[in-house]
Amino acid sequence: MCVNNTNCEVRTPRGGTLCTETRRMDLRRILTIWIYIFMMTSVCCESVQPSLGALPEPVCGQISQMLDSCFRNSSPTIAVELLYTVKIPDSVEEIGDRCLLFNRGMECVQHYLNVCVDQTERKIIENEVYGAKRLYEFLCRDRTYQQEFLRHKACFYHVHHDWDACSSRFIGILKDEMSKTTKHSVNVHARYGYENCVANSARHKCRPDSALFLRTVARLLSTDRHFLNCDKIEHEVCSSGTQEAPWQPSPAISLALVLAWILRTSRWSSI
Repeated sequence: MCVNNTNCEVRTPRGGTLCTETRRMDLRRILTIWIYIFMMTSVCCESVQPSLGALPEPVCGQISQMLDSCFRNSSPTIAVELLYTVKIPDSVEEIGDRCLLFNRGMECVQHYLNVCVDQTERKIIENEVYGAKRLYEFLCRDRTYQQEFLRHKACFYHVHHDWDACSSRFIGILKDEMSKTTKHSVNVHARYGYENCVANSARHKCRPDSALFLRTVARLLSTDRHFLNCDKIEHEVCSSGTQEAPWQPSPAISLALVLAWILRTSRWSSI
C-alpha cells in the first residue's frame, strides 16, 4: 500500500501501478540481489548452463518471493542455502554449484525486469551491473581465470571483512552522480580511489601477486557504463593531485573491499 498516497500512479509495462517509494526500494533490492548472486557465484563452469526450467510469473513489488520460487522450483534442484552463506568457493564442486545459482538468478531477475520495470530504469540497472557481468564472463568461461581466482582465494578471506568501507563510499558516489552526464572526471576519480582502496587493503594482508589480482577484480566490478570513457582519460589526471578527488582513503578505509558490503546488504526480506 502506498504511504501517504504519494506518487501512486507509476505504471508498470503491463498497466499496473506502484507507488514511487516502493518502486525505488524494489529497484534497489533488485540491484543488490543481482550483484549478490553474481559475487556468490564467483566462478563456474567453462560453458554457460542451459535454462533450468520454467520461470514463475512475477508479481511486481515482490521480487524476493519470485526469486525464492525460482530457486526452489528449478531442475536440477539448486542448493538455495548458498544464498545465505558468505563462504567464498574454494573447490571445483562449489564453483559448479554457484554457477547454477548465478544462471538461474540472472534468468529470474531479467524476467522480473522485463515485466515490472520500464525501459529507462532497466537501462539504469543494466548500467549498474555491467562490471559484474563482465567479471562473470571471465570467471565462468575462462578456466585459466578460474584457477587464478582459486589461487588467490586466501586473499579474499583475509580482506573480505574490510571490503565494506570502500564499497559504501564508491556506491554512494555512484548514486549521487548516476543521473549527471557532465561528471565524467568526478566518476573517474571515484573509480581510481576505489581501486586504490582495494589495492591498499590487499597489500596489507596478502602477497603482492594476490593484491594485484584483487585490484583487477575491483577494476572490473567498478566498470559500469558510466565509466566506459575512464580509460580514455589519462591516468595522471587522477593520480597527479591537480584535481581534488571526491574522497581519499584513510589508513582505516584503505583496509576495505566491496564483498562484505554486498554480503551484508543482500539478506533481503519480503517486499
